Amino acid sequence: MAEDIRDRTTLPLAVPLGILAVILSVVFLFSRILLNVPRQVAVVVALMTAVNILITCGVIAMRKVEGATKFLLVLVIAAPVVLGGAAAAKIIKIKEPVKVAPPAPPVALSAKNIAYSTTSLALPAGNATIDFKNEDTPPHNVHIFDGADASAPTLFTGAIVPGGGSATYNVTGLKDGSSYFFHCDVHPTQMTGKITVSAAGAQAAGPVSSGPIFLGASNTQFNKSTFSIAANKGTQVIFHNGDSVPHNFNIISGPAPYAKPATQPAPASAGQTITYDIPALPAGTYDFQCDFHPGSMKGTVAVQ
Repeated sequence: MAEDIRDRTTLPLAVPLGILAVILSVVFLFSRILLNVPRQVAVVVALMTAVNILITCGVIAMRKVEGATKFLLVLVIAAPVVLGGAAAAKIIKIKEPVKVAPPAPPVALSAKNIAYSTTSLALPAGNATIDFKNEDTPPHNVHIFDGADASAPTLFTGAIVPGGGSATYNVTGLKDGSSYFFHCDVHPTQMTGKITVSAAGAQAAGPVSSGPIFLGASNTQFNKSTFSIAANKGTQVIFHNGDSVPHNFNIISGPAPYAKPATQPAPASAGQTITYDIPALPAGTYDFQCDFHPGSMKGTVAVQ
């Protein structure tokens, strides 16, 4: 009785499902072949395989084929697929989508009291975006020169921004490992700075600073992911929040005996500038972050 039920239920289901699995496997293997060869070759392979299948099926239909002969004819049909699948797996490299590097985040720069928020900018090679905000009453801009001072050829001239305004500067042609001079065309002697260019997406630590560090935030990113300060000497981070959400600066880890502050540093609200005191630290590498956005806003401090 049980055997009769199996014959009437299990086998009728297993046979078509097994055939479907075989067909899907063949189609998948064959698709790998066609996708990984030149277009012209793919057309030839597909046509030859189709002709091979039609001829073999025609021979089986017109002649009484038994036993080993039928098995051999099935192998004739399967041979191109099996051999092609092996070739695709072992010889032909599967095409991978071209990886496009995401653009570097904009670098924040502001002007206040006829001074830039920082005199040292780190930009990626190639193209860079500077989010410039004029927090002063008089107008300012950013003019970049391809050299050590304003006598060098102009690389980029930003539009002059009136007091209280802002602008997005798209700078192109930045060469990896190069440095550039920049100033404000309205105040060329009071407002000057230097740009250091490193590989796209990287930020150079730069020279050891003996004074305050100017740090900015824009689009939920710090404008520099690393900087250097002198060991065993207290300093300050002057942080400007150019975003519309609050941020802060917090050194969260470092070599012993450093411990993360017990209380969270005060946040800087949107558009606010706040000063953080960094105590005298022994030499080593320390990690900092924004406690509000630790996943996207983080970096390292090299204490030397």
